[in-house]
Amino acid sequence: MLPGATMPANHHVVILGGGFGGLSAARALKNAPLDVTLLDRRNYHLFQPLLYQVATGSLSPANIAEPAQYFEAAKAYRSVVSGGDGHRCCQAASDSE
Repeated sequence: MLPGATMPANHHVVILGGGFGGLSAARALKNAPLDVTLLDRRNYHLFQPLLYQVATGSLSPANIAEPAQYFEAAKAYRSVVSGGDGHRCCQAASDSE
């Protein structure tokens, strides 16, 4: 640690990807004493198994897509990660357009 730096109150976990695995990991860590951040290139989670029902008009698109702002388990950000390693995690993350 650098001189004068303080230890963070909690460990910080960064989850890359807001698919089923990313959301499951965030929900599993919800009550742990951690800061959880979820990064995904989209600002919503799409439940693709029901996409055909939207195409046929049986379901509304709002029924199969959940905005990232409603993820309760983590702070969610729309971002693209361009690289990383096991020690520094995300070398470069930027807002995607």
